[in-house]
Amino acid sequence: MSQGKSILCVGNTVIDFVTISQSYPKEDTDRRCLDGFWQRGGNASNVCTVLRALGSKVDFFGMLSKSVAFRALIEDLRKREIGTNHCPETEKDPPFSSIILAQDSGTRTIIHCNKNYPEPTFEDFSKIDLSQYGWVHFEARNPKEVSKMIQSIREHNKKTSQKITISLDFETRYDQNLELCQPCDIVVFSKELAAQKGWESARETVEGLAADISGNGEKPVIICPWGSQGAVCLDATGDFHNIAAYKPEKIVDTLGAGDTFMAGLIYASFVDQRCLTDAMDFANWVAGHKISDYGYDHITKIIETSSRKLPTNL
Repeated sequence: MSQGKSILCVGNTVIDFVTISQSYPKEDTDRRCLDGFWQRGGNASNVCTVLRALGSKVDFFGMLSKSVAFRALIEDLRKREIGTNHCPETEKDPPFSSIILAQDSGTRTIIHCNKNYPEPTFEDFSKIDLSQYGWVHFEARNPKEVSKMIQSIREHNKKTSQKITISLDFETRYDQNLELCQPCDIVVFSKELAAQKGWESARETVEGLAADISGNGEKPVIICPWGSQGAVCLDATGDFHNIAAYKPEKIVDTLGAGDTFMAGLIYASFVDQRCLTDAMDFANWVAGHKISDYGYDHITKIIETSSRKLPTNL
């Protein structure tokens, strides 16, 4: 990792209220759940959590709330040593998600509530000293401001030999966020959004997205995780790769599996300096381990106890 530089994740952090049920509840019924808990959520926030579990230095950049309900989230960020020094603040109540984990099917259902919670602006982002980062990861959201943030990194890269890698997590609002793809180095596209587009396979998805990305110059690496079928990608030269999944003995909690894949990809690419296919293999492995238990804390055992060594093409 170049001179010990950090990773910056740009996006949102929310409160997740998680209910564990034997099965998905029928409408207009009253029943007890098996268990429940709350946790800090949000895509970029979760990526930070997993990166810290893997041992990376990481900062979060997103809007923080001064509300009483948000204090627990800030405390959790601090406890995990996820930097928040660059974050703007608001008086508004934070977004939250109501999540049902159904044990019989292994599904997770998310209902998100965001009452016009403000987004960080490019002006907020412009105060950050980019020279301290080697990788900046974005959620595909707020394209007007995020496109300016990405462009500022590209301008920064023209002035230095230690270039920042730009990645994008693309899982909502296809038409609005498509413009964010072209200037990035890596785009990870969701299976759920692929279904909304009518794409029926991972290969059809990466090829369809590549065809839709406009602009001159080299297109980004496009990656699409596809659950138990693994993950595929189109690399910068247009070559196709299919990387098999790692399936745990028991699937317990699929919530955040995509964010875990993203964090594993960043860690293997940036910290371990692995080639693309090896990084995807590692990301599949970490995501497979994550869904074997609730939350993210058990991910620390991957680095501490595993003797598995991935091949390195250096």
